[in-house]
Amino acid sequence: MTNYNKFINEQKNYFENNLRKSNDASWEDTSWLKNNTGSSWLLSRGKSSISFGLIDKLKGLSTTEVALDYQYFCKAMLVYSYRQANGKVSPQKLAAELLVLKRWFYSLKELTENTQPINLSTEILNHAYFLLKNNSSATNIPNHVGTFKRLQDIVNKHGFTSKKLEFEVDLKYANKQNRTQKAGMTKELLEGLNIDESQIDAEKLISIQTFINIASLKNLCQSAGEKILLNSLFLSIVTGFRSTETIMLKKDCLIERPMLDPQTNDPISINGKIQYMLGIRYYGAKGAGERTHWVEPSSITLVKSIIQNTLELTEEYREHLIYLRQKNLKDFLPKGIDEMPDDLIELDDLIDHLFISKKRTRGRGGRRDSILKTFRSAQVKSDGEGKLRLYSKNTLNEFIKSTANYDAEEPINKKFAFEGKIVNIPYEDILFIVQSGSTTLSRNLINKTNITPLDINIINSFLGSTNNISVFEKYGLKDKDSQVSKISSHIPRHNINTFLAIAEISDHLQAMLMGRVDIEQNKHYQHLSIKQISQNASLTSNSSQFQTSNELMVASQHMQPVKDHIKSPIDDILEYGLMLFNKDKDLETNLKNNLHTFDSSSEVSNFIEQSMGDYYFEDIAKAFNELAPTEPDKAKELIDTHAYLHPLPFGSCMRNIAAHGCPKRLACQSGASCVNFTVTGRLGELENLRLTKDRMIEQTKSLSDNSEFTLRVKEQIQNIERFEQKIMVGYSNEIPVNIYNVIDTGISQPRTLAELFSLEYEKIKANDEEEGKC
Repeated sequence: MTNYNKFINEQKNYFENNLRKSNDASWEDTSWLKNNTGSSWLLSRGKSSISFGLIDKLKGLSTTEVALDYQYFCKAMLVYSYRQANGKVSPQKLAAELLVLKRWFYSLKELTENTQPINLSTEILNHAYFLLKNNSSATNIPNHVGTFKRLQDIVNKHGFTSKKLEFEVDLKYANKQNRTQKAGMTKELLEGLNIDESQIDAEKLISIQTFINIASLKNLCQSAGEKILLNSLFLSIVTGFRSTETIMLKKDCLIERPMLDPQTNDPISINGKIQYMLGIRYYGAKGAGERTHWVEPSSITLVKSIIQNTLELTEEYREHLIYLRQKNLKDFLPKGIDEMPDDLIELDDLIDHLFISKKRTRGRGGRRDSILKTFRSAQVKSDGEGKLRLYSKNTLNEFIKSTANYDAEEPINKKFAFEGKIVNIPYEDILFIVQSGSTTLSRNLINKTNITPLDINIINSFLGSTNNISVFEKYGLKDKDSQVSKISSHIPRHNINTFLAIAEISDHLQAMLMGRVDIEQNKHYQHLSIKQISQNASLTSNSSQFQTSNELMVASQHMQPVKDHIKSPIDDILEYGLMLFNKDKDLETNLKNNLHTFDSSSEVSNFIEQSMGDYYFEDIAKAFNELAPTEPDKAKELIDTHAYLHPLPFGSCMRNIAAHGCPKRLACQSGASCVNFTVTGRLGELENLRLTKDRMIEQTKSLSDNSEFTLRVKEQIQNIERFEQKIMVGYSNEIPVNIYNVIDTGISQPRTLAELFSLEYEKIKANDEEEGKC
């Protein structure tokens, strides 16, 4: 009874202090909706009824008055349900829950004649379900069961019944979803029409080609803003987080826990190294609460790299935010401008202090024009006289304040309501933060002083769900129907839940894995074929847990790092299924550039001549451009003289080292400068270069910071980074082309990842069945 009173009083106090407005119904009123539409927190477009005093017109039940103490219980349950959903619940849903609570009351009174809610039991819930089932449409039963279980979980959580409620029902049904194509397919199936029962509803699934395009973005995205958004997409694909959950991740969200042997409870160790599980702490949406998502062992390295890369990309942003706090937000000027002694700042000094230009090739004049255009749009006028464009620090501060809501009480904090409380997180503690303008692919200027978290509009614009230029459109990434790829922020979640459903994971485990408190929501994320839908959707688990430490050790072996290896062009093609083609080069040159299979010096010469605009051969291009207008023969002879491209693990040598050897013993492969070394943009080259760079960076961590050797190694790393930038610039001018072409066999070919997953799962099941027979 103590637990019950505490629950009722807590919800009543929340109702009085946070929900009820002056014109709303009071706690004591028997009806909470005025004119059937409600007001304030219960305002609804449609008509509903939330009346507590009477059971009337419920099929299978006679008219019955509801006891006053049970009315308080119903009110408290609805308020808690509203809080659990973070306020995102309609009056219609609360009305549906009230109808179930009334059915509980009817059975409670009929079986016990005691209307106190603490007397609720599993027997009473089963009785209420039996009456409901006999007086309700079979297609609606699954929804009612979901409501039974959701309300049961609330009661069990607060522990005011004598025994835990254990209402459990196994259901076998075809999942009917009214406003979707699947409902029509179900109707056709029931009417006996000839349809493909294996066809999957692909509207909210990622196609295989789009997934390949997403993978290729790892090497195509250039700016920090693009890379941060791509990292958020990768994390969503791995975890299935909702976009709001990804957005609100904190920079210290990762936690590690040792894997324990279930028999001895001791940490599992392999080769003397303790094995860990990796978790991601996050704010669960839709009433899920603060949760931890445990990462699959095979994805641990990937998740760590995503988080680490994001922290590296955003380090400068966090330093700026911390600097603003150190000066108590008296203004929003960056440190670089604050340190300038004069009050008037020349326009050129704003470049790289206040703004960053995405198009480096436009030159300083072009960047000045972009800044002036931005200032004119914001009605910012210069403070100086004469030809120089001068701006006072106060003017610049007012401009910065106009770019965001900096007049708020805490302008660089993220505040949001969560489970009845206000959560306040400083921007510098949020994982995914970006500079204003860095995520809008059509804009040229980035405002580096305005640091903000991601939001749903930014993510969907990046992925192609708005009218803005998407990352797929920017880099020319198309699906098989020649349409530019596009997805929305929620699509990865639909895919993962579909995988779980195909793998016959039980509904309650799906809800747990997806961070979902409402098991009824599962069906909206399961994009299955009619054949798959009609399979048994059991509420009990059919998958066993790990039983022995040996099985745990086998699973943890996926966590071991993959050994470094040099990628060849053909490796890269097989991995990504793509080649990068330049529209200004013929087909043969494109193919031979991707694979580095030049057959003669004339082909190399032709490739060099066609590639000088890609920044790969700058020195030769400069000499060639000086000679070509007046002495074209000598210009051509110059290229022919250097027509050697001996392939190395990354880059190529323009010296005939096959005949004469390398006097520097291939020092270029460690970042040492060499006039004969160049990069060509062939496939696999960028990955090999980054592999070398990462290995050298790791090695420098154990060296003395100020030693001559350390300084030399750091210089070599910088050289490698310059070549990396050259390759990236070259990639930006090329179009990814899918090289896999499905043969038209008349057999339905998988188009989405879910269909491919389904085929592979069926193969595994078939093999298991064969082995079982043996």
